[in-house]
Amino acid sequence: MEKEPLLPAPLGISTSGIPSEGYRKRQERKTAKFIVLALLLLTLLHLWKIVHWHSGTVHAPNDVEPPPFYSSVRTTKICTNEDRTAVGHAGYISLNDETPDNHRRSFFWLFQAQKDPDNAPVILTIGGGPGSSGLMNPLFGQSHCVAGPNATTRPNPVPWSEHYNLLALDHPIGTGMSYGARVNNSRSAAYDVYDFLQKFYRLYPNLRKNKFVVSGGSYGGIYVPHIGHVVHEENRKVASGHGQPGAKHINLDSLMISNPWSDAEMHMRWALQQRCYYTSLYNATQCTELFSLLPVCLDAISYGLTNSTAKNRKDALATCAPIIAGDTHGWDLQDVRNYCGDSTQIELCYPDFPWIEEFLNSTNAREELGIPDHVAYHAITEQIAFDFWQNGDHIQRSQLLYIPLLEAGIRVLHYVGFQDANCAWPGIFAFLKLLQSPFQEQFLNTPDIPWPTEDVATVRSVGDGAGNFTYILVKQAGHFVEKNQPALVKTIVEHWIENKAFV
Repeated sequence: MEKEPLLPAPLGISTSGIPSEGYRKRQERKTAKFIVLALLLLTLLHLWKIVHWHSGTVHAPNDVEPPPFYSSVRTTKICTNEDRTAVGHAGYISLNDETPDNHRRSFFWLFQAQKDPDNAPVILTIGGGPGSSGLMNPLFGQSHCVAGPNATTRPNPVPWSEHYNLLALDHPIGTGMSYGARVNNSRSAAYDVYDFLQKFYRLYPNLRKNKFVVSGGSYGGIYVPHIGHVVHEENRKVASGHGQPGAKHINLDSLMISNPWSDAEMHMRWALQQRCYYTSLYNATQCTELFSLLPVCLDAISYGLTNSTAKNRKDALATCAPIIAGDTHGWDLQDVRNYCGDSTQIELCYPDFPWIEEFLNSTNAREELGIPDHVAYHAITEQIAFDFWQNGDHIQRSQLLYIPLLEAGIRVLHYVGFQDANCAWPGIFAFLKLLQSPFQEQFLNTPDIPWPTEDVATVRSVGDGAGNFTYILVKQAGHFVEKNQPALVKTIVEHWIENKAFV
C-alpha cells in the first residue's frame, strides 16, 4: 500500500512535531511584543478616561464606595424640651483634605425633630459674620431650648425643631467648635459644606430622602446662595454620572434667608437712606459727611466687581468702611428701637451672646458634646472675619446664584426685619427687584399683602403655595427676626417648608 506523502511541517516545527529552537525564540519575541503593546494600550485608555472624566465626557463612578472618614457622634439631651423627649446628636466630621498633621473638622449638632423625625425635613442652619457660630441660631430660638444666664438653658415653647430636623453647623472651619485649616472665601467654604453633607448623610441615611433646606442670615446672605449653588451643581453631576466618586443626590428643596448681606453695592447704596432718613441713627453732621463719601464708595465697589482681585475688593471695603461703621451714639445697629449705651458691645443689648458662650464652654456641655480640650468656643471668631475681609469676600453679588436655582424649581424665601439698620430692608428689596430671574416681572407687579396684619408683617409671594420667590417684611423685628418674633417666624418656616400659602 502506497504511503500518503507527508504534509510539510509548519515553519519552525520539525517533522517529529517538536518546535525547533529558532521557532521558539521567534514566538517568545512575538509574545513579549504583544504584552508590551497591551500594557501600552491599557495605560493610554486609563489616561484617556482621566482626561475625559474631568472634561465631563466619561461617567465618574458615583456608585463606588467613598473612602472612610473620621467622625465622632454622640447622643445628648443637654438642650431638650419640657418633657425631655427631644433628642440631639452632636460631633465632628472630617473633611476630604484632612491629613494626620492637619485636621479639618466640622462640628455639627443635629436637633432631632420632636415629631416623626425619620420623615421630617432637614434644615441646615448656619451663622453669619463671617465668623459667627452656627450654634447661635438654635440656642437663640430655633431648637428645643434657649440659652439663659449661668450656663443654663430652658425649653423653647416655639421651636423649629418641633416638626423639622435642625442641623446646626459651625461654618466655615475655624468658626465656633469647628477647627483646622481655614479657608478665606465663601465658595471654598461651600464646597466644604458639600463634603460635610455627603458624609452626614452616610451617618444618617434615613434622612437622605427627606426635604433639605438651607437657612441663614446676615453674612449668610453670601454663604447660603453659594451652598445652594454648589449642592445644585453637584446634584446635576451626580444625575449625569459625572459626580464625585461615591457622591449621592442631596434633596435640596429651598433656601431661607433673613436680613442678608448679599449685594455689596446695594448694601452700601441704601445704608445711609436707612440710617439718615428712615431712622435717625446717624446725626445730621455724620450724614452730610458720609453722603459725600458714597459716590467714591460705589465706584470702588464697581471696580472691585469688574476687576475682581483680593486687593481691589479689600480696597473697596476699606473705602466704604466709614459708611457702615459710623457712630450710632449708643443706639442698636441691629434694632434701631434699642438703646444699648455702647454700640461696640453687642452683649449690652444681647446678653444671649455671653450666655451661649458660657453654656457651651461649661464642663457639662463640653463633655456631652465631645469637645476636645484645645477648642474654646467663641460666638464670634474674629480671625475668620479678618481672613474673609483680607480676601474682600464681601464684595460680590451672591444673589445672582439664585437664578439657576429658581430656574430649576428650587424656591427662595427672604424674611426681613424692618427695624434693622445693619443689613437694612431697602437694599435687600432693591436687589430682589433687580434680580433677573424667571419671576422678576411678576415679583415687580405683585402687591405686598398684610400678613397677619399690616403692622406686623407683609408678604410678596410669586408662585403657588408659599411661592417660588417670596419676600416677607416683618415690621416688628430687627436683625435677629426669630428672636424678636419667635412665634411668627416659626409659622413662616412651617408655611414655607410645607409650601402652604401665607394669605
